Order: sequence, then structure tokens, then C-alpha cells
Amino acid sequence: METHEIETERFFERGIENYGAFHGNYLNFGLWEKGITEYVKAAENLISRVAKKINLNENSVLLDVGCGMGAQNRFFLENYGCKLIKALDLTRKHIELAKSMNKHENLEYVVGNACQLPYEENTFTHITGIEAPANFNTREKFFVEANRVLKKDGMIGLSDFILAREPKNRLELKMLKFGARLWHISFENVDNIDSYKEKMEVNGFTDVNIDVVSNDVYPGYYQEQMRPETRKQLYKIRGQVVGRASHLIDFFTDRLYQIGLIGYVLVSARKE
Repeated sequence: METHEIETERFFERGIENYGAFHGNYLNFGLWEKGITEYVKAAENLISRVAKKINLNENSVLLDVGCGMGAQNRFFLENYGCKLIKALDLTRKHIELAKSMNKHENLEYVVGNACQLPYEENTFTHITGIEAPANFNTREKFFVEANRVLKKDGMIGLSDFILAREPKNRLELKMLKFGARLWHISFENVDNIDSYKEKMEVNGFTDVNIDVVSNDVYPGYYQEQMRPETRKQLYKIRGQVVGRASHLIDFFTDRLYQIGLIGYVLVSARKE
């Protein structure tokens, strides 16, 4: 693997073997719409919104990229009855845990790179990516691969991080670059809505729809991460040093959101 992929795997694998059932094995930020105060409900609300945007259904042959520990794949099966789900993640420990906890005959887990998908052309009716595309090297290379393996008129649904506005000065630019480095995001992936949509369209996608939901994501996620019970559990999972570093990353991410630099979007598009 390239250096970026190795560092990304190391970043996300820390403490995974200690995760247990914490947060229902979900890793996403959650969609904290009105009335939602519990993390698992917020996490499932997020993936449900993505599934509905692309009309996931009982006939779907789904590829889920960056599947994490696999909880979202179980949710898709139980709530949308997909015919087959193939779930892929770069982090081997994620896949090992996913296989041990989500045993279904129509659910397959694979260690792999979303920018070099190990599948034939025209294989899938749907693709999902929950927060993972920002970490790919690069997101645009993933769009090329996603288009290749989708069937004609196949749908892709993503939740992703986005540049909400251009930095006003050098300090803001440095803060943005530092934030990207903390999350192991290639700066080439720091797209605004226009460049995000353009990258999808030039690589074969149409009907690109982007919903900005930042205000229903970042505040709820940050409050959850700062809860004493959550912090205590994360220290057990990741250790004191990495656990505290993770909270500093969350604090800095919240600051980027508060000054209006970063946003969060739900995306859907169709293969031409």
C-alpha cells in the first residue's frame, strides 16, 4: 500500500479490538435531527437518510465502501432487505470484527482499497460510502472506480465532509490543512459543493443532489464525544494517550465548524 493508505489504516485501527458493543459499532458522526438525543439513533438516522436518497431496496446489489465494523451493513439488510451486500474497508481489523459480528449469507466483507476496487464492471446496482470518501487517495479516483463497477442507472449515496467556504486568510488556511492532516484527509479532497459536484459529473454521474446538513451533524456529534461517559469509554478502548488525542481532534474539528470552514453533506447521484 501507499504511505497515505498505511497511515490511514493505523489511524483508524487503534483500539478496535477493544471496541466491543460501544456505540452499536457505528463510527459515523450521526444525524441529530430534532428529537434525537442518543448516538445509535443518530447514527442509524444518518445511514437511513443515505439509503432513502438512493432508493435502496430488496433488489439491491450493494457495495458499501469504508464499511467500518459492519454495523451499517446489518442495518441495511434488516431494514431494506438488500439481495446482496459486499462491504469493503481498508482497515483489516475492521473487517475481522465485522465478519465475527455480522454473519449473513448475503453479506460479504473484503479488505480492499476503494480506489482500486476488486470487482468487474457493471456489478452493482447501488454504492454507499458513509464518511469514508474523504479519506480516500483520492476521492475522485474513487468516483472513477465507483462508476466503473456500477450498472447503468445505478445509484451512489454518500455522507461526506466538505469545504463550506474558502479560507479568509493564511491562518484559516493553515487551520484547514492542519484539520485535514489530523483526520488523514488528502488536501486534494477538500472540495466545496461546486467542485464536489463537478468531480462526480466529469466521471460519469448525473442527477447529482447534495444536501447540506452540517447543523444537524457537528453539534450533536461533538456533544456526544464530550460526554464524560463517552470519554471514559474511549479511554478504555484507545488508551489514555490516543483517547485524549482523539478528543483534541474532535475539539479542533468543532472549531472549524464553528467558524464556518467545514460542512457536512448527504450526496446522491446516478450513473449515466
